[in-house]
Amino acid sequence: MRYLGVGSDGSLSQERKAYETLRDQLKFRPTSEHHPLSEADDNPWNQFFADDTLVREINTDLDRLYPQGQETFFQERKDYMDMLRNVLFVWCKQHPTLAYRQGMHDLVAVVLYACVDGIDGNDDDRIEFLEHDTYILFQRIMVWMKPLYAIQTIAPIASDDDATPSTDAVDDNTTLFPLPTDRGAAVPLEERPLFRASNGPDNADSFPSPTAQSPLQLLCHVVQYELLAKHDPQLARHLQNVQVLPETYCLRWLRLLLAREFPFDQTLRVWDAMFASSLSSSDPTTLELLPYMCVAVLVHFSAALRDCDNTGCLQLLMRPSSVGLPAQSIVDSALLMHNPMIETDHDDMDVVRFDDGSPLGIVLTNALSPYDFRLAVKEVSGRALESGRVFVGDLVESINGVKMYQISTDEIKKHIALLPRPLYVSFLHVPDSIPPDEHAATPLHQTSSASSAALSPPPAFVLPDDTPLPSFLDGEQCYAHVETSMHQPVFHAASGSCAAHFVPGRLFLTNYRCLFQGGGGSSSGIGTMWEIPILSVAAILVGDATPLDFNPLAATASSQNHPRHHHHTLTLVCKDTQQVQFAFRDSQEFTRTHKCLSVLAFPASLTDAFCFFYRPHTLPSDVVAPFDIRADYQRIGLLHGRFRCIDQAYLLCDTYPRFVMVPADMSDVKLQAAAAFRSSQRLPVVCWQHPTNHAVIARSSQPLVGLKSARCAEDEQLVAALLCGGGSSSLLFPSAHRYVIMDARGQLAAAGNKAMGKGTESTANYRGAKLVHMNMENIHAIRNAFSSISAAFDPTDATDSASFLHKIDHSGWLKHVRLVLKASWDLADYVHNSGVSVLTHCSDGWDRTAQMVSLAELMLDPFYRTLEGFAVLVEKEWCSFGHQFGLRCGHARSDVSNDQRSPIFLLWLDCIHQLLRQFETEFEFASTLLLFLADHVYSCKYGNFMFDCEKARVDCFDKYAATNVWCDVQSKRDTFANPRFSPERTVLAPSTAWKNIVLWKAYFARFDPTFVPPVECVQFYS
Repeated sequence: MRYLGVGSDGSLSQERKAYETLRDQLKFRPTSEHHPLSEADDNPWNQFFADDTLVREINTDLDRLYPQGQETFFQERKDYMDMLRNVLFVWCKQHPTLAYRQGMHDLVAVVLYACVDGIDGNDDDRIEFLEHDTYILFQRIMVWMKPLYAIQTIAPIASDDDATPSTDAVDDNTTLFPLPTDRGAAVPLEERPLFRASNGPDNADSFPSPTAQSPLQLLCHVVQYELLAKHDPQLARHLQNVQVLPETYCLRWLRLLLAREFPFDQTLRVWDAMFASSLSSSDPTTLELLPYMCVAVLVHFSAALRDCDNTGCLQLLMRPSSVGLPAQSIVDSALLMHNPMIETDHDDMDVVRFDDGSPLGIVLTNALSPYDFRLAVKEVSGRALESGRVFVGDLVESINGVKMYQISTDEIKKHIALLPRPLYVSFLHVPDSIPPDEHAATPLHQTSSASSAALSPPPAFVLPDDTPLPSFLDGEQCYAHVETSMHQPVFHAASGSCAAHFVPGRLFLTNYRCLFQGGGGSSSGIGTMWEIPILSVAAILVGDATPLDFNPLAATASSQNHPRHHHHTLTLVCKDTQQVQFAFRDSQEFTRTHKCLSVLAFPASLTDAFCFFYRPHTLPSDVVAPFDIRADYQRIGLLHGRFRCIDQAYLLCDTYPRFVMVPADMSDVKLQAAAAFRSSQRLPVVCWQHPTNHAVIARSSQPLVGLKSARCAEDEQLVAALLCGGGSSSLLFPSAHRYVIMDARGQLAAAGNKAMGKGTESTANYRGAKLVHMNMENIHAIRNAFSSISAAFDPTDATDSASFLHKIDHSGWLKHVRLVLKASWDLADYVHNSGVSVLTHCSDGWDRTAQMVSLAELMLDPFYRTLEGFAVLVEKEWCSFGHQFGLRCGHARSDVSNDQRSPIFLLWLDCIHQLLRQFETEFEFASTLLLFLADHVYSCKYGNFMFDCEKARVDCFDKYAATNVWCDVQSKRDTFANPRFSPERTVLAPSTAWKNIVLWKAYFARFDPTFVPPVECVQFYS
């Protein structure tokens, strides 16, 4: 009562008397003078009937009042129930515009319990006025709570000025709950799960905007989207990914002040903390601790929630009391998150604030016993060192008020990368938390290891005052930087030769890139001369220490007395055709840099990829809705008629999209049988339909016919049902052939697969089919061709131009481009001009099949030639249908000789480059978009190209949110737009004559300075 100001001014007796008078006035007293059915205006029965609805609403809720741990406290005491009924009735009559709202009975029940619990012995005064005091306290609480019980109404819109929402029963001067002023911590809305649970394409985003309609909704959104993102961003992202809306759980928490989440005795402890905090705050009219209490409950269950799907999260959040909530722990956590600086009240603790853009300057390691499962400071530099409050051996106590117990160095690194600034980090000063030999500052030149985590560059990497840091991206952390020299070719046009020298500078290693900053350590001439995403490094080659004449361009003051030097070299072989060499004088720096590079370029887990840390500032206009394949099915007319869209939940085929199109009249049992007859269960499904003749394009993997030419009736039935029901081939195509089966492989290659139990279809079994082979080569031939054509652009190669042209031709790359173009046009020609449906496959249906199908659809459908449509095409035919980006691109893999690597997607982009050149005005996007995608299919900056199938991405993104590539494309729309876009054609028929297949110089020659005129080095890594 002291927190609510009851009786503090000696007016308690007056308030009790006022309540009693009011209650008596509202009490119904029938007399014999009035008949219940009389219509007289002064008939007291009129008011009785008017109040009957209110009384019944109150009684309904009171009958269900069984509080946790005190289930019979009210139900077995009629006098208590009468008190609750009277208090609610009187309060509602006093506030008719708000009246009764569900949940008020929970609040008044806690108040009555508190009054009963506060009676000492035979305190007759308190016992006599128990109901009066309950009303007085409840009335105080409802001053805070009225905005959360108000109903949002929208007035009829007469004009733009009238379109303003109003909140019923909330006065204009009502102070709502204080909201954080820093909205930058809000969770971005562009990254969401790929699919929703509904049975059709969603026309609007089901995920709410942070801007809510009512004060209660707004506060719910603040709890999950702002405060939780500020204190536990990984949990905030997980709840968003599994589509947990804050209203589903937080609405009750806020309205009831967490009354149902704790037993009554612990609820009083929680309420006392909130009221005491409000009383001591600068604005006592607000319950500013309430939203932090909700966040504290979420953080308490963080680990359990992040392991749950939508159903599991809701079960836990709707009944957190079922697993027990320690009230005092929640209170302490809420107070600390509300004000992280309170830990400075402890003599052995300090709190340091790290502002935006300031590196923390801390290296952490696992602490020794008795501080097991804690992280200790191993090294201090930068802002931490300047603060004078962080010391080697300190334990990290909390970050933004969240305790850092039982957390690994990798987890805290990811946690800090996701947190908005400023950060408040508290340190506990303890002795002997790390081994004695680690107390001395050691000049480490690499900072990523299994036992320590760098929160900023270590002390040995502090740059000279006149050497600025490069511009890092949001979420990018610098782990190491070291002085080195980079091998740089210099072209002499007169002689046609290419010399080379070493340029001095500094190499920076971050969680995203390797950057070389030239300038020899002075502020003049500094700039990023070279960069590559760390996961775009294919191999790291180590050179022997050999004596070299040191180039004067690379000499420094300390090296003038040494005419010859022993150099240790590291060569980075990059996936974008580059090979860059660095030279080191010091063997220890060389060894440590090599180790750091190896750890960053080939991490133990793909969850360390930069896409899980990159958080660009995306404008609402640049937010791209999550891809839903059903929307494209609907656009091309597949969601009706003879097909049905099934949610196979990755059970029928785990490398297919969740939603696939199958014949409407074919049972699920038969679909399972057909899938079992195809390699990797990739059964035939429809992916595109012609808008006029209704011929379809279907895709699959090869059938499992084997040497004995096995058959599957269900597969034959499925193919016929998909391909024979549409099309208009009667006049344009021989009647004996009703559809085409297009095998991307050559006939010998298909026959060779029979020995492995696979093969191709027989036209004797698939009646009405025409089987054609497209003679496209496998991934191994494509990989070898790419290696050969990349070698032709080695700037140090001094051979003449004839040899160069021979290398281009001999590589076979342009031959593969032509084969893909020709096969894709043949597919498009069958569908458009002949009006027949086509089933296409290769071996597994995720490489050559993806190239043919997507390129044919690009030729046939003008929508896919727009920026938005091209994104749909890539997401559908490559990402959703299971192209193995992780395997083919070698993401985070050090086995450079792995024969499963192959630039299949890059070859497809080269084919589109040919179409752009032949049909320049038909595409809304320019070749810059192709370069952008070619760079980032390897960079792991975006989640779209991670892993090998849609299911793997969905499973990972449920726990770790990743950045969407198409949001950045949208934000850079002007960069990728084609200024000559003026579409006139529906179908594009490219020329596949040899003289019209040209080299993609913008990609292959951009890093070769020997081209004259030089090819602009366009790259999109920054």
